[in-house]
Amino acid sequence: MFRFSPHPNRAHLVNWRPWGAEAFQEAQQQDKPLVLWLTAFWCGYCQRMDDTTLSNDEVIALLNAFFVPIRVEESQRPDVDLRYNQNGWPTIAFLTPAGDDILRVNYLAPEPFISLVVRLVDAYQRDKTTLLETAARNCIEAQQRKADAAPVPLGAPIVAEIAGMLEGLADHVHGGYGTQAKFLHTEANDFLLYLFGASGDRTYLDHVACTMEKMRESRTFDHKDGGFFRYSSRPDWREPHPEKLLDDQAGLLRNYLYTYLLTERDAYKETAQGLIDYLDTTLTDPAQPCFWGCQDYVRLELPSPASHPSGPPPFLSLLDQYVYCDANARAASSYLDSWWLLGRDDCRVRAEQILHRLWDTLRAPTGAMYRYWDGAPHVPGLLMDTTMTGLAMLDAYALLRQPLYLERAIQLGTAIVQRHRSPTGGFSDISETGPASLQVPITVLTQNARVATFFVRLADLSGHTDYRKLAFWALRSFPNAHRQYEAFAAGFGHALAQLLTLPLYIAITGSRGATDVLVLARSGLTHLRHGHVVLLFHARQDSQLASATVQMGEKQVGPTSDPAALTPELLLTLSQV
Repeated sequence: MFRFSPHPNRAHLVNWRPWGAEAFQEAQQQDKPLVLWLTAFWCGYCQRMDDTTLSNDEVIALLNAFFVPIRVEESQRPDVDLRYNQNGWPTIAFLTPAGDDILRVNYLAPEPFISLVVRLVDAYQRDKTTLLETAARNCIEAQQRKADAAPVPLGAPIVAEIAGMLEGLADHVHGGYGTQAKFLHTEANDFLLYLFGASGDRTYLDHVACTMEKMRESRTFDHKDGGFFRYSSRPDWREPHPEKLLDDQAGLLRNYLYTYLLTERDAYKETAQGLIDYLDTTLTDPAQPCFWGCQDYVRLELPSPASHPSGPPPFLSLLDQYVYCDANARAASSYLDSWWLLGRDDCRVRAEQILHRLWDTLRAPTGAMYRYWDGAPHVPGLLMDTTMTGLAMLDAYALLRQPLYLERAIQLGTAIVQRHRSPTGGFSDISETGPASLQVPITVLTQNARVATFFVRLADLSGHTDYRKLAFWALRSFPNAHRQYEAFAAGFGHALAQLLTLPLYIAITGSRGATDVLVLARSGLTHLRHGHVVLLFHARQDSQLASATVQMGEKQVGPTSDPAALTPELLLTLSQV
C-alpha cells in the first residue's frame, strides 16, 4: 500500500509500482528508464513534494508516459534505501532499465523538476547508448573501488581510535556529538558508558550525563506529549524535526536507565519512566503488544487565517501504525532492563509478549525474520531484523533465565550464518537478492557491529566460544571504514572491545528494582575495571539481602552481599582460585 502526504494532493495519480522484479521487467520490455522515489513516513519535504511537485499535471503526465515509477518507504525497505539514498529524503533516483544509476536528486519544486525530467527524457531518446554505457561503467567502477580497499588488523588500537573520535566530537557545552546538526547517537552513549566501566575515567560518564541532561531540558524532548524527536538542526537541541521514532525511544530508554544506575540521580530515572509512559500510550496498539513505528507532527493547512485566528495552524499527530521487527526487538530489550532496574513488572510482561509476538508472526520459513507487519508479514531476510531479535532473546535469557530464549537466539544465529555470511568477511545485509542494486548483497560496518555484538553475547551466554569466531568474521573485512562514520562508528568500537576481552560474569540474585540490587550492579560494572562484564539476574521475592557471584572461566567467587568486595583485588583473588 502506498502512503502519501496527509494534506490534499494528487500524488496517487502517478502510476506507482512497488519495488520488485516486475517493475524492472516492465522497464526493459517498454525500453523506459525508471524513477525510484525514496520517502519516509515522517519526512516533511517528502510530503511537500506530494503536495506540490507530484500534484502537478505536467509532472504526473511525464512520469506516467516516459518512466516506470517506483515508490519506496525507507522504513519498509531499508535495503533499497541503503543503496540509493542520497543525503536524505526524498531521494529521487533515475535508473536505466537494467537498474544502473543515471542521476539522483533530492527535493525539487515543480518547475525545476519538470526541467530536469524533460532534459533527461531528451538525452535518453537522443543518445541512449552513451547514457546506458556511462551508467553501467560508473556502477562497475564503484564496486571495484570497494573491492580494492585493504583490510587492517583488528585490535585495541582501533578501539582507542574510535574512543578518541568520540572525544573529539563531544560537545561539552550542549552535550551530544558534533557541532552542527545533533543526532541522538544512543550507541555512542552506550560505548562511553562501557569505557567508563573499563577504565574508571569519569569523563566518559560525565559526558553521557551531560548529554542526557541537555537533551531532557531542550526542545528535542517533547515536554507536552513526551518522547524525543529524531534530531535537531541546531547544536543546542533547540530546533528539532517533528518526528519521534520507536527505535530512538528504545535506545534512549536504555541510555537513561544505565545513566541512572551509574550516577544514582533520580532525574534520569524519572526520564526513563516518562519514556515508558510515552511508549505505553502514544506508540501503543491496543489490539496487540508490539509498538507502532513512529509519531509525526504535520501542520494542518486550513482554508484561511480566520480558521485559526489565535495563531498559526494547528499540528496533526500522525502515527505509523506498522510493526517494525528490529525496533520492537530493541524496545523489548529496554523494557527488560526497566523491569530489573526499576522494578516494573508490567515492562517484563510486555517485553515477553513482544518477543513471543515477533516469533509467532514475523519469523519467516527460512528461519530469519520478516521486516514489518501491516496485517501480514513483509520483506523477509534483512540482516538487522534477525540480529536485533536475536539480541533481544539473549537479553531475555540473561535476565529471566528461561532456556527457551537462548534456544531461539541460537536458531536465529544459525539463520544468520547460513543466509548472510559473506565468503570474504562480514555478513551481508540481505539474504534474498532482487533487481538492480539488490542483485549484490553488501556488508555494512554498522550492521556488522551489531552482528558481532550478537555473536559475542551468544558465546558468553551459551558457553560455546566458537561464536566469537563469527564475531571476528563480522568485523574483519572493514579496512579503515570506521573513520568515515564519525559518531556512528561507536557500535563498531564497542563490539570490538567486547570481542577482545574475555567475559567476566556477575550473577546478581535479589528483588527487581531493589536498592541493594542496584548497588551491587553499579559496583560490578564500575569498580572491577574489567570492561566486558556480563550481568545475569536471578529474581527472588524474599527480604534477604541481594548477593553477587563473580565468575571468570571456571573460577568463581561469592556469593557476597558486600558491594565493597567487588574490587580489582577480587579479580586477582579469582585468578588464584
